[in-house]
Amino acid sequence: MKLEKVLIYGMGLMGGSLALAIRESFPNVIVHAVVRTDRSKKTILESKLADVVFLEQELGENFGYKGYNLVVFSTPVTSILSKIPNLPKNSETVFMDLGSTKLTLVEAVDKHFKSEMHNYISAHPMCGSENFGPGASVPDLYKNKLCILCPPDHANESALRFVDEFWKMISMRTTIMDAKTHDETLAYLSHLPHIVSSILVSIAAANPATFQEITKNDKPITGGGFRDMSRIAGTNIDMWVSIFQENQGFIYNSLLDFEKKLHSMIEAFHPHKELDSSAISKLWKEALVAKKTIRKEL
Repeated sequence: MKLEKVLIYGMGLMGGSLALAIRESFPNVIVHAVVRTDRSKKTILESKLADVVFLEQELGENFGYKGYNLVVFSTPVTSILSKIPNLPKNSETVFMDLGSTKLTLVEAVDKHFKSEMHNYISAHPMCGSENFGPGASVPDLYKNKLCILCPPDHANESALRFVDEFWKMISMRTTIMDAKTHDETLAYLSHLPHIVSSILVSIAAANPATFQEITKNDKPITGGGFRDMSRIAGTNIDMWVSIFQENQGFIYNSLLDFEKKLHSMIEAFHPHKELDSSAISKLWKEALVAKKTIRKEL
């Protein structure tokens, strides 16, 4: 594959870590970046995440991405959607986004290119952390993780092969999924867990007895279970609101399914009834089987 010059549009955790991964796997590649603030630009240059950094407002209307083998959009989905209508047609550049939802992105690409063949591939690397910003970039964020590829209609096979090889070169596994299935699946495996985690932390802190014990102790009194489940609570609200807006319908369905299970547990623990151990045992057994299916060992 020919990879000499890459533009990463958006240099938060994902974009910055991708720049580090590119430097490791493609040491001769020139990396350019686009960011919104002078503060981010300074951090990126000091950390040597990119060779050249543009401020978004510096890009003119005629900025056509010429000279880049690969352009990666690593910004919130709403921001990516605003850029798709201005993408050049008949371009040899491969365009790729890292959006956490796919249906609206793929629909926008289909609308822009219509029946013309193009080099746009939507990708979702399944990795991240509770940290954000270019300063949080780490070189191994993508290693041994999964990247979901969602090619729009009329995407060139050569572009799909290019993107697939690119991710494998930085040590990721890949799989192909249609955009609708992606969004429905991620509502249950990613978006719902973030909501549940935030609810859990909020409820625990709102309980007077629990809050008193937490605040009067200098060191944490939480167990491993709470630490694991609360790690992703309340992270990067701007990013998550964007995700929730794009995937509202599927997330709503996942919350309804969660509500049904939660209601059955509320009834099982009703203090005016005998503890329904059979219902609890049934849920635990279902969860054990489901966990073995979902959390496959690599």
